[in-house]
Amino acid sequence: MRLFATLDDFGQVLGGVKKWDRTLEAIDCIDTVLPGVAYSVGDSLTWIKCQKQSCADDSLVASRRYQRVVYCSQGTVTIGYGTIDALTAVDDYSDLTDRQHFQGETHTISLSPGNIVIFETEEATALEPSDDFQGVILRVTVEGHSFHNK
Repeated sequence: MRLFATLDDFGQVLGGVKKWDRTLEAIDCIDTVLPGVAYSVGDSLTWIKCQKQSCADDSLVASRRYQRVVYCSQGTVTIGYGTIDALTAVDDYSDLTDRQHFQGETHTISLSPGNIVIFETEEATALEPSDDFQGVILRVTVEGHSFHNK
């Protein structure tokens, strides 16, 4: 997990890498996109604007091909997370959805407005947004450092 206090901090550390620059571009358009609608740059970056409980997870979820990135623009979101090695799988990995569900003891962090966090593929997460939460949930490819086809 990599936590950044602001988008500026995120940009200073990861800026100049195409996939992270595209992540910032996706977050930057939060006011122009519809909530609950998925947007993408090919299959390398997908994102959704979440409001309130629309992005709450029922269980811990891990992905093998995408990192989960969470940006909080309003309200708060509490995120339970743990390494998949320390958790128990409750289903088999699905290559179709690129998801596997887990259960077990987790750590928690809370994001407030302006915070952004990146979770690695070896971490499972579960989001618990506040009633006034608004933010962006992104899935960013783990392949290479850039989108070679974009």
